[in-house]
Order: sequence, then C-alpha cells, then structure tokens
Amino acid sequence: MNKKQKQHQSIIPGNATAVSVVNQDLGFALRLWKRKIKTSEVLEKTKDRKEFMKPSVKRRQQRQSAQFIQKIKDLNSF
Repeated sequence: MNKKQKQHQSIIPGNATAVSVVNQDLGFALRLWKRKIKTSEVLEKTKDRKEFMKPSVKRRQQRQSAQFIQKIKDLNSF
C-alpha cells in the first residue's frame, strides 16, 4: 500500500483532526495527526489562551510590529 492510499484510508470524515490507524502503522498515523494539528493551529490558540494580555498591550504590540515591517519595507525600497 502506498502513502496516498494509506493517507486516504486514515482520514475520518466529519472530524478534521482525527486519524485512524491503517494496517497497524501507528507511526504514520501519529505523523499525519501531528501535521493536521499543526496546520489547524489548535496548539497556538491554546497557548495564547494560557496567559491574559490586556487589549492595550495587544494594540501596542501590533503597532510596534507594523512600524518594524514598514521600516524594513522602506529600507528595501531604496
């Protein structure tokens, strides 16, 4: 069984992050599940919820990152 067939059989319809084990290949199922979790950004959202950040601090960080990006674009435009 090739990789595409295994991946097709391991997909569980209706649940985007679920994976079934095909032919007792647990390593393949774990790699596929980790890739699905990484692309769905579930871990990033839970890490963000661990610590509360005031809205003013979020805005300040957004402003600083926007200024930094604009500074880089200005330097590269010359």
